[in-house]
Amino acid sequence: MTPDPVRVNPIEPIMEFDRTENPFRQAVLKTPIEAVNGVVAIPDAPGLGIEIDRGALSEFKVSQG
Repeated sequence: MTPDPVRVNPIEPIMEFDRTENPFRQAVLKTPIEAVNGVVAIPDAPGLGIEIDRGALSEFKVSQG
């Protein structure tokens, strides 16, 4: 990944990754994004690279009315 602007001493890309307890975040992804030894593998599927588990979404549905 070429930095913009180009640097004499480029730095590695960084990613902010919230790991506070959040059951919704983990449940709705078919393949949750996990950090392993401080490294996160960025999904390479089309779009955002994630697939939503629609069945899990129903567990968090809020009724209106």
